[in-house]
This record gives sequence, C-alpha cells and structure tokens, in this order.
Amino acid sequence: MNTKKALAFLLVLSMMALVLAGCGPTATEPAVEEPAAEEPAVEEPAAEEPAAEEPAAEEPAATGASEVVVAIGADPGELGPFVGMSMGRIAVLKAIYEYLVETDSMGTEAAPMIAKSVEQTGDMTYVVTIFDYVYDSAGNHITAADVAWSYNTGMAGGYMRPLGDVESVTATGDYTVEFEFKRALGPGDLDKLLSECPIISQAAYEASSDQFATMPVTTGPYVLTEYVPGSSLVFERRADYWQTDPALVTLFSQSNVEKIIFQVITEPAQHAIALETGTADISASVSGDDIARFESNPDFTVFKFQDNLTQVLEFNGSEGSPFTSKELRQAVAYAIDTTAMCEAVAPGACGAAHTIGNSNFGGYLTQWDDESYYEYDLAKAQELFAASGYEPGELTVTLLAQNDSRTGLMAQVIQAALAELGITVEINQVEPAVFNEINTDPTQYDLLINAAAGGDFVFSPWLLVYDQARNNGTTANFFVDEDLQALLDSVRTADGFTPENVDTVHQYQKEQMYAYGLLSYFNNVVGVNGITNVIRDTRGQLIPGAFEYAPDF
Repeated sequence: MNTKKALAFLLVLSMMALVLAGCGPTATEPAVEEPAAEEPAVEEPAAEEPAAEEPAAEEPAATGASEVVVAIGADPGELGPFVGMSMGRIAVLKAIYEYLVETDSMGTEAAPMIAKSVEQTGDMTYVVTIFDYVYDSAGNHITAADVAWSYNTGMAGGYMRPLGDVESVTATGDYTVEFEFKRALGPGDLDKLLSECPIISQAAYEASSDQFATMPVTTGPYVLTEYVPGSSLVFERRADYWQTDPALVTLFSQSNVEKIIFQVITEPAQHAIALETGTADISASVSGDDIARFESNPDFTVFKFQDNLTQVLEFNGSEGSPFTSKELRQAVAYAIDTTAMCEAVAPGACGAAHTIGNSNFGGYLTQWDDESYYEYDLAKAQELFAASGYEPGELTVTLLAQNDSRTGLMAQVIQAALAELGITVEINQVEPAVFNEINTDPTQYDLLINAAAGGDFVFSPWLLVYDQARNNGTTANFFVDEDLQALLDSVRTADGFTPENVDTVHQYQKEQMYAYGLLSYFNNVVGVNGITNVIRDTRGQLIPGAFEYAPDF
C-alpha cells in the first residue's frame, strides 16, 4: 500500500470493498465523499452522527439474520490485544479488534480500516492518517496517540513478531502517526505491519482490571457481552458503530447478523453432532471422516479451503541443546511420517508440507511438491542419528505443545516415531496462555509444535520463524545464522523476490532443518443451508459478521 495521496488510496480501496464485500453504491463514491470525511472541526456533532445514521448501520438486518452459532475447536484463553496467539484466540480475534488496515484475501491490496490514508515520506518512513471519528463501544475517541501507544505496547510485549521490523511509532498530530521501519519494505510488508496490531483506547485498557483478558472494549462493529471460558463467547451488533459510511465499512467489519455466538467444542467428533442436532450452525473443525455425510445431506453446504497455517516442528537451537546438531535434526525429520500423521490427525482434511508454507502464498514454487522433503525413511534417520553422536536410549527430550486435540495427536505421532530411533519424548501440553508465555524461554523445551503463516507471500512464514531481527538476534527457536538472515533480507525486497532467490532460501532452510514443516489442514467448513456464502480472513478463520445469509435464516 504505497499510496501517495489519500484520495487515490480511498478510491482504490473502495473499489476493492465493492468487489469483495459488495457493500458500496458505486466504486467512485469514496472519492466523492472525501470532503465529508474532512469535518473534524465539528467534533461533537460528528460523534453524535451514528444515531442519525441508524438505518444505514442497521442495513444488514434486512437479511433477516438474527443469530449464528459458530463452533470453534479451542478456547481463546486470553482476549487481550497484545498477547501471544493460540488456535482459539485466532478463531475470534477479528470479531473483537480492528486494525489500521485490513487485507481481505492473500495477494490483494489492503483496505483502510481505522487508517484513512498512508503516505510514504522517506525510504523507511510512512505517515498514517486515521479517520477522525473513530470511537470504541465505551465512547472513547481514538486518536493518533492511541495508535502510537497500541503499537509501542504491542512491540514491548514481544508476541507480535512482525513488529520487530518497526523502529518507532510516533503520534505527530491528533490524527497522524509516523512509522519508521528498520529497513526498506518489500512486497506485502507494509500491509502486514499495519494490520498486525489491534488499535484500542489507552484509557480503556488502563482502566480494565485484567487488561481486556475477559471483556475487551474495542472499535469493532460487535461488542462482547458474555464470555464463559471453555464454553462460549457472545457478541452483539453495535447500533453505534463508528463507521457509518457503507462504502468505507471493510469486509471484516460487516455486521450481517445481530448476534454471534462462538461455541467452544474441543473434540472434533462433537462438531458434527452439534451441527446435526442444531446446537451449532457452522464449523470449520468437522473431521474428515464426518465430511461425507454432510456432503450428501441437503440441509448442509460444505465449503472447502486450504488453511494458510503450516504446523511446524521447531528445534531448540540454544547453547547446550542436543538439537544444535544438524544430523540430529535431520534424523528426526526423516523419522516422522507426515503422510501418516495427516491420516492420524485429520483424515481427509490434511496434506503433508513441502516447506514452511503452502500454495496459498504468493511466490510458492509448485516444483517443491515433487521434490524430496524428508519423506519417511527410518534407515536414513538411524544413519543420521548415529552420525549425531548419540546412542539409542541415551536421549530424553521435552516436546512443548498446546493442549488442543489435534496438536495432542501430532505430539503422540512424534513421540512414537522418535521412540523408533531410541529417543524418549516427554510431552508437555499446556494452555494457550501458558504456551505463549514459555515458548520464548529456551529452558522450557527441546522440541516445539507451533504454527506459522504471517503474511501473504511465501517468505512470510519463513520470516515468522527465522527472522533474527524480530527475535532479539536469533531465530524464534534460538539459532543464529547470518547466512540465512542475509538470504531472507534479500528475498523479501522488491528486487530480490524472484523464483531463483525464493528457491535458494527454501533449499538452504531445508538443508539446515532448524524447523520442519509438517502439514497444513484442509478446512472443510460445514454450514447449514441458510448460510449462503462464507468469508474467511487470511489466516483461514471464519468472519461470521461478513457471511451472507438467506432471508429466512
């Protein structure tokens, strides 16, 4: 999003909103409406406008959608804006928070959300101007100071790895924020960085007794009215949502249903039962074994997608770790049968990885699908294990993982596979909040099951795992490799993003095996027939407010 003028920015992005969301009268209206957006001098009347615009804000009610129940596979555990990710948190995140910009689908230009325009003012400097009428559900006016505070707090927390590319964020006016980056940005970088950190009111956050862990106050079109940990989250549509111009309401800020209930169901088999008994309307966690009966059931629609996340096995590269041995890392990779793992974890809804990433990402080379990527070879694994200097029965390692059911099955497959080498694996499955707290501590694990996506391009998940600038001088799993860093720094630039360079990085990381791409899930989203179109974010998570619903839903 290297726009130079606010007018052009809004014009391009409103056209995208029209195509992707079908929510603007004409593609050129935002340009015509630009003067209306420049009325900050009349501050108080602007704050009161949502009441007058009630019919526009309530327009989605014409669909007849009053309530949708979405089954999710894990509890968020923590709803605060600046904490680490988990499967449950990712599932509800876009229902809670808004960002400066929004990327509706991979490979497309971002749309303005809280940001009104972005101007590049230097090689590594950009000025973001936000809309001057952004209010949260408690009536707090969001200003540039809140944006700078949100980013600086997120950066200090250390959980949002892409923010490692940010040098500074400074409010330069009531509605302007200057971003200075540590390097010249490459393809997709600016959109990723401006859509990484939730924007909230500093005053509201500091007044919260638990820092929004259970009841966040945000600018989104829905407000969380009830959270029962381990059970459900209830969101209700705001009548006073700040963005009243239909042409500027982004795809993910649509509110096409009055109430959204996220129902936590941790056992995949129970998702099918919830749908069939009518206690849930839609789920992205129906097991592959159960999909066939929904495909043949006229009361349901099955939407098929490949998930962006790659499930990754990370090796601890800190001093003293046994996995500083490349031969040992390679031995482990050869010992794990990822095809069999898919069948065990998500039969019919899973594919073995060929790198960290998959074909959803721009720049992915399909030739990798036909190349060798540590396919199961026990003899080769044993040979490399011997070369590492260890004897069978000599090594006991700790495997850290989150406590959702799929990850638990993956951990058990790894445990059994490494037992064949004579390595004892002790599994430590923990709650998401604990996982996010301890996975940055090298004393807490030898092996780590994690997930990576991180952006729109094939290098995005690589950066998430390997970029030393984001992780205090090491990869996320404590290796130091300046050669890999140089390759990453080159491939992420506009000139360096070539198929040849992409393949060079892939081959290098495959040889070093600091982290092993295991698998990606295929999301078979099953919904009742009243849900006519499903919208997902770039992480593959459902956005129920943006769904299309039948009139009688």
